[in-house]
Order: sequence, then structure tokens, then C-alpha cells
Amino acid sequence: MNFDESIDRREYPTLKWSKSFLEEHFGNAEAIPMSVADMDLKAPPAVIEALQKRVAHGIYGYEYRPEGYFEALLDWYRSRYGWEIEREYLEFSPSILSAIAILIDQHTDEGDGVILQPPVFFEFRMVIRSNRRKVVKNPLRLVDGRYEMDFADLERKATDPKNKMMILCTPHNPVGRVWTKAELAQVAEICERHNVFVIADEIHGDFTFPPRQFVPYLSVTESENAAACISPAKTFNISGMVDALAIIPGEAHRQQFRDFAHRYQINKTNVFASAAVEAAYRSGGAWLDALLRHIQGNADFIEAYLRQNDIGVSLIAPEGTFLAWLDFRALGLDAKALEKFLALEAQIALASGYWFGREGAGFARMTIGCPRETVRRAFDNLTAAVEKLRLREKP
Repeated sequence: MNFDESIDRREYPTLKWSKSFLEEHFGNAEAIPMSVADMDLKAPPAVIEALQKRVAHGIYGYEYRPEGYFEALLDWYRSRYGWEIEREYLEFSPSILSAIAILIDQHTDEGDGVILQPPVFFEFRMVIRSNRRKVVKNPLRLVDGRYEMDFADLERKATDPKNKMMILCTPHNPVGRVWTKAELAQVAEICERHNVFVIADEIHGDFTFPPRQFVPYLSVTESENAAACISPAKTFNISGMVDALAIIPGEAHRQQFRDFAHRYQINKTNVFASAAVEAAYRSGGAWLDALLRHIQGNADFIEAYLRQNDIGVSLIAPEGTFLAWLDFRALGLDAKALEKFLALEAQIALASGYWFGREGAGFARMTIGCPRETVRRAFDNLTAAVEKLRLREKP
């Protein structure tokens, strides 16, 4: 479990490290790629071994998900989070965004509002609009360096009968908040009272730093007007291989989702996904615990670096995820100028804050699921670029 091992990801066609991707989106094919939310770290040894064994078998025909797959998944959530998932609640989807799109289509009508809490994962906005629904903002509030939900505003938005759904990002991408049980219960109470269907995207649920604990949304509410979306994709860095699961307690809602999946044949599996997922959930716990220590160490490194180097940048301390939300507002650059500065002068490809909504302008998201040396190089680049910027601004 050497998380500081440097691995050449350009050996294979990897989106994050693709020179054409970097050139297209950042204007710099040589920038350090830290924008896409996948990790530059090997999957758990148990997953690699399971895949090697499966490849060695030599036959890759049609398969089904074995009983061990379900046992390992359910045991994982039971042992780590005390969450007893009913197996019959599980429905499969090619990705979490696919599941969200289906649920939007089934539980809202064209023109209806879907509540988001920006700055938030930008593809939520895209999938809402592609379904001809309206994005309704319930912006987070930054209070003393920590983001909070605005429950009074959520109440106002939920009161409107046209706002039929909320997408809850938990833990939150990109700001790194791990919502407490009390916060989630308050969301559930408001949305249940106003008949707002809640989709909890919990793909980063396994990334929480002690003493904080991940609380599954469906563990704090008995409402059937809700669903949770989970996947081992981020946790074990196998996003190019696996699918996602929607957990849908309401029987009628679940049957509706199942009928759609059968109609369009989107609930199939592949031979490698089953092997990887079962191995990950059965044997990946110690690896994940070590990974969390490494990512927390990367966040601690950034915090210490910024204390020692006065470059006008601050870190919103993450409580979870493998993402760092950085505040560049003190540099005095507008959103586009900051984006250009980071990519061309600091030579770092970060996800620009305004991608997550105008509430993110002046910020940027950095993926820190990587070797420590990558983080160090990025901040050394940033420091040198800020020094040059300050020299140019001197009268």
C-alpha cells in the first residue's frame, strides 16, 4: 500500500492525463492534471489479484452477479456504518448520473424544479437541464471557513409545489463537508413535509476523516419518497470498470425504476466488475483505512504549506472526499483570469470553481488522491506563479 508510488497513467488512454483533454479544457497539455475526480493510485491488492485470477480463466461470457457480491456489499455497509440495507431495495444502473437521470424523469415533469446546493458537482446541473427541468438553487453558506446548509432557504424552495426533487450531495463535492445526522434529519423533515423527493448521491461516502463519520441518508429517514445512489467506483479507484446502485425503499418507486431498467436493458453486469466489487468490499477495508490516512496527510500538507508560504490562497479544510476546495479570492482575479492563471502560469489543471455554480467563483477544486509529491509540485508551481503575479502588480 505505497500511495506515494508514481505511476505513468499516460500509458493508457486516461481522460484525466490525456494531453488532448488538457489542451482542450486548459490550453496547456503539460499542466499537472488534478481536475478529474479519480485517483492516481493503484486499486487495492485484493482487487488486482481477483482481476488477475478472473483474466487467467480465459472465458469471458455472460455472467450474473454472484451471491458473494451481495453479501460483501451488504456486510460492508453494516459493519462500517451500521446500515442494514434491504437487498430487495437494490437496483442497478450504469452510473450514478444514469440513476439520477432516470429518477428525475420518473418523479418530476418537464419544467419542474430540482433543488441543488451550490457550489456543487456540475454534472447535476447538466443532467437536470438535459431532462428539461429547472435548476433551483439552495446555496451553501460559508461561515468562518466552513460550509453550512441554509435551511430557511431550503424551506422556502421546498414550499413551492413545482420544486419536486432535491439532489443531496453527501459527502459534498466539492466543498468536502460530511453532513451530520442532525443536518440530514433536518433535510429529511423539510422535504418529507413538502413532498420533495430526495436523491442522495453518496459516491464519496467512504471518504470521511475521523472523528467525523459518514451517515447514510436513508438511515435517518423512513420516507419512501427518497433514494440513495452508491458505487464502489471512487472508493477503490475502479470507476472505469463498475456500475452503480440505486437504493429505493418505496416499492412502487422501485418497481418503476426496475421496469425502466428492463425496458432499456441497462442492468447488466460484466465479468470483471463482479470480481472487482466482491474483492473490494470483502478485503479492501484495511487498504481504505490506510488510504484515508494518506489523503488526510495530503490535506494537512496543504494546510501547513499555505501557513508557511503567504501566497493569498487558503484551504477549506475537507471533512471528507479526496478533493481540496481552495480559496483564491485574495488574489483579486476574476473567474476566467484565475482559470487562465492556474493553467498557464501555475501549470496546474484544476476544476474551476465557477463550474460548480457562480457561488464557486474565486475557488478551484484539486484532486488530492495522488502521491504527496504531486501535491508538492503543484503548490511549488503555484507559489512561483503568485510571486511573478505580485511582481507584475507592483507599481
